[in-house]
Amino acid sequence: MEGTIICYGDSNTYGYDPCSLMGERYPHRIRWTGILNDRSGWEIRNHGVNGRCIPHDPSLLRFACKQTEDWSKLESPVWLWIMLGTNDLLMDPEPEAEKVRNRMQHFLQLLLKQQAVQQGKIQLRLISPPPMTPGAWVEGEQIIRESRNLEKEYKNLSRELGIRFTGTGSWKIPLVFDGVHFSEQGHRNFAEGLLQENIWQKYSR
Repeated sequence: MEGTIICYGDSNTYGYDPCSLMGERYPHRIRWTGILNDRSGWEIRNHGVNGRCIPHDPSLLRFACKQTEDWSKLESPVWLWIMLGTNDLLMDPEPEAEKVRNRMQHFLQLLLKQQAVQQGKIQLRLISPPPMTPGAWVEGEQIIRESRNLEKEYKNLSRELGIRFTGTGSWKIPLVFDGVHFSEQGHRNFAEGLLQENIWQKYSR
């Protein structure tokens, strides 16, 4: 293995299968993290949690900082990929990409202050979630528009903070009936998008 990539996200990282009866997840071979683990040469660690928003509660922020300490003990290089923001939009009665950006900025600035990140033991990449589409969980043009705007906000934020960024809006990831979660083909397409970016060769020991 070349190193470790921590995929820190929500249900679309976890691999939630919205068609399951008990909140199950897609098989390893279907999840985009599993596909990358099998094809990239890197150890891909899935740290997706259903319903996760960008950490902003003090206890969740402390836990995230503690996790960076644990991950810094892994054999280098270690990359932390963060793909969050969808649930922040869904849970806001007046969703705005700028508000989500500000929450992400606070979280990233805290991570950048952690010793493991400052010493280069862990490097960060921000990934913008694919935009939502009309569906059972997504009603109204505002949330769809703001989910599209989030990529631009994250791209600008990444540039300001000096961290790597991957935009996914042009990948047109297939979603299921709810307008939020990746279909099986969506997971395959998302993995392929990351592989075609060839970001693996940008990481060195």
